[in-house]
Amino acid sequence: MAGRENVTLKDIAGAVGKSVATVSKALHDREDIAPETRQYIKRVAMEMGYNPNVIARRLQKQRAEALGLIFPLLSARQADPFFAELLAGIADAAAERNFDLLVSSRAPGPAEETLYRRMVGERRVDGLIVAHPRTDDWRLDFLAAEHIPFVAVGPYTPELDAPGVWVDTAAGLEQAVAHLAEQERRHLALIPPPPHLRFSRLCRETFSAATEAHGLRGQIAAGIEAFSQKEGYRAAQMLLAGPRPPDAIIACHDLVAMGAMAAAQNEGFEVGNDVAIIGFGDILLAEHAQPPLTTLHQPTYQMGQQAGRMLLDMLAGRPPSPRQVVIKPWLVIRQSSNLALWL
Repeated sequence: MAGRENVTLKDIAGAVGKSVATVSKALHDREDIAPETRQYIKRVAMEMGYNPNVIARRLQKQRAEALGLIFPLLSARQADPFFAELLAGIADAAAERNFDLLVSSRAPGPAEETLYRRMVGERRVDGLIVAHPRTDDWRLDFLAAEHIPFVAVGPYTPELDAPGVWVDTAAGLEQAVAHLAEQERRHLALIPPPPHLRFSRLCRETFSAATEAHGLRGQIAAGIEAFSQKEGYRAAQMLLAGPRPPDAIIACHDLVAMGAMAAAQNEGFEVGNDVAIIGFGDILLAEHAQPPLTTLHQPTYQMGQQAGRMLLDMLAGRPPSPRQVVIKPWLVIRQSSNLALWL
């Protein structure tokens, strides 16, 4: 079928033998049109060269047909692989409903707040994904006050009553402590998340309770400022330089764990033998570390995809059910906690 300019809905309706209303609904993915009919009408429209005026349509509907995501990055050199996987999941969910995804990044602070206010004030997005909720998080309060739909993504904290897709960090830490107890490690240290993140206190409390339950000595390192190898190196160096260094370290993030591994190796410790190290996240680099990193796996792509779908349902007037999805991570055992796996 030859394409031509200025193809209208009426032209397509004549070609497929349907009403203009049916064609319009099909092209807008309305669920009251059968999937096979939608696919047929879209195929014919594409073959005819139909090119809808997206800007006009959005003005008419008074919607941006876009989701927003602002990464809280401190610097380009400290980019978190978690966000890359999360972004892919959200983007795919948005594409399923023909929505765009507006992505930006700002370090937490005044510039970040200005960007949120501009994005919302100019109605550049219809809703936002909020990553890694913080203690006393102004972002959640601001979006709620502006009546902007949002879904949060990150580690679970029971006191946060907001729609979200969460990873159960506490359950993960309990698995890590139990594994180290089975490996007959007796002195465990935790490198906790930065204190401004909401789940930092929960990590400390869970670690202390789990080590006590297993009859182990627990030590919590000084707080880090960011999820980075540099911060992990610094924290582990201080732990291992003490008079009674731990024989196992649990880090709140894989990048932090990799920094801890480098510090241990530079101090003459054999990782997986003298000191066991466990991370959190199971980023792509984890299995290629030397030695490969034992870590708690979280399905970050699926979390992003589910968060995107939840937000799109909210924008369509369908309250998410359930309102909060909590995913339990699972331990992936590699050589950094048991060097005998090399053998």
